[in-house]
Amino acid sequence: MHSQSRHLLIISCTRRKSLDAGLIPAIARYDGPTFRVLRRFLHQKSSNCLDVYILSAKFGLISHQELIPYYDQKMTRKRAEKLQPEVILQIEEIISHNSYQRLLICASKNYFYVLEGYEKFIKPDLSLEIATGAIGKKLVSLYTWLYGHPPELKNTSKNLSYSGKIHFKGMEISMTTEEVIDVAHQALLEKKGNSTSYQSWYVLIDEKKVSPKWLVSQLTGLPVSKFHSVEARGLLQQLGFEIFAN
Repeated sequence: MHSQSRHLLIISCTRRKSLDAGLIPAIARYDGPTFRVLRRFLHQKSSNCLDVYILSAKFGLISHQELIPYYDQKMTRKRAEKLQPEVILQIEEIISHNSYQRLLICASKNYFYVLEGYEKFIKPDLSLEIATGAIGKKLVSLYTWLYGHPPELKNTSKNLSYSGKIHFKGMEISMTTEEVIDVAHQALLEKKGNSTSYQSWYVLIDEKKVSPKWLVSQLTGLPVSKFHSVEARGLLQQLGFEIFAN
């Protein structure tokens, strides 16, 4: 991240949250994969040039430092439409009162309904990036925007580390093993797809057996029908996972 310029990150909240009682900062309350990447960055780097605002299904647009309780509320289209007018006014005020050089919006689909109309506040000298798609793709976009380069790939099963990009079905995947596990945790929590639909091969996520094709689908956003099991196993092995046979 360029140290002499100011940057704005708007990121959607996650279903996975810290269960700590009472009020804690929003950056600590939300515990999905994107927030783990963001927290690591804030711990490692100076955040003086970065402003972070979170789109919350319950609270609307809030600073990452705002103290909030635990809650469980889903962002629906109806909820998004209710929050949109106030959120848009906040975004206009935030952008108009600051000289940002870069803006990243990292959000899930329903959260973009809250942002309808934000484009009219984007100044010509403000570089806008959008992180969308599968969670794996969003994680790489967020990491690259924050650090200025893709994440280093680590192959922990072979005790090797290397940097670069893995190509899969025309896509570039740059994720650490830890980030892939975070994606799996989030997908399991949200009960996305059928994680136990496998025949001969599986991957262990916290001692839970999951389908390699299911996990690759969560990383890439591709339906499991678009690739073969052997391709999924090969990708996961490159990302540092051991593949087990029944």
